Amino acid sequence: MANTFITPTVVAKLAIPALLKNWVFAGLVHRDYSKEFRKVGNSVRIRKPATFTAIEFDGDLEGQWQTIQETYVDVPMDTVLTVPIEFTQVEQSLDIANFNTQVVEPAMQALSQKVDEKLALQYKNIPYFQDITETSGATILASLLGARKVQNDLKVPFDQSRYAVMSPLTTALLLGVDAFRDLEKTGNTKALREASLGKLFGYEFFENQNIQHHTRGTTDGLGTAAVAAVGATSMLISALGTGTVNKGTAFTIAGDTTQYVVTADATISGNAATVSFYPALVVATTAGTEVVTFHGPAATDEVATSRDNLMFHKNAFALVTAPMAPPIGGATGATITYKGLAINVVYSYQHGKFQNRMTCSILCGFKTLTPELAVRLWDAS
Repeated sequence: MANTFITPTVVAKLAIPALLKNWVFAGLVHRDYSKEFRKVGNSVRIRKPATFTAIEFDGDLEGQWQTIQETYVDVPMDTVLTVPIEFTQVEQSLDIANFNTQVVEPAMQALSQKVDEKLALQYKNIPYFQDITETSGATILASLLGARKVQNDLKVPFDQSRYAVMSPLTTALLLGVDAFRDLEKTGNTKALREASLGKLFGYEFFENQNIQHHTRGTTDGLGTAAVAAVGATSMLISALGTGTVNKGTAFTIAGDTTQYVVTADATISGNAATVSFYPALVVATTAGTEVVTFHGPAATDEVATSRDNLMFHKNAFALVTAPMAPPIGGATGATITYKGLAINVVYSYQHGKFQNRMTCSILCGFKTLTPELAVRLWDAS
């Protein structure tokens, strides 16, 4: 039959270019790859890009030379994303071209969506945010420029690696603004091919259906900070109402312009909770009565359409992949690597149903490398 030649190797070779073609977010972040077979739970150590400080030359560089300090971060390979498929006699009769169109490409679209969703969830590690004010086109653009200023204040590099990934909701909002509509007049057809909205303010804007919505958890948007010293990474916050202060909730403290983010879910008991956060406290809370303002809606008044869009530099986030160990126990499998991406295809057979089964899987890890290279653009429309 025609499918005799549709082996795991053939499927894997078809799957990788289809996957690379479909993902958006994953193509915009730092990518790394381990050549060794990995099991779920293993970690991969990747190098972070080097950073330097520019100085003003004073006639003598003695004592001012900077060595290349390679820093590393361990990324847990704790995620296997897979698409499990059962084959009927109809699919078994397809030729390779139709098999690719009807089976492989839809499977890779689903896998791509899941990868992008996982990357979009990295917003939970970002303390820096800007709300979109939707009063007019001018206020929308001012909001974008506000987010850009946050990044500039954090000294995010000006290069070709600044991106903005927007939800369909926010994209619809932006396309109503003249500055974005005018981008079509440049004659660039990239938007039609790659979900790109064009380049504006030094960012290339993309639309992505997987941008996430966050709720703060606690029923109260305000709390009271206890006394805490500069450098603290946790503090008691009272007057919280009920619920949980959710990981990823951004907040500010009266008297401190720094934006912080909750790094772990904190259960509220007696209207108070000990909250861990990033970055370390910049201004001490000496009075113990400073007001804490939480960002975003509570679960009870959730704005279902709000989204945490992301504006970021490529090195803010990392996607790490590795080949999976080959199957044992009689299953037939193949792993193909292309452009730093390894995909694993395994065939098995279900005797009770006389059906073939196939999984297309990738082993991956997701990591926020540098929170200071990203900002959340919150759209509550």
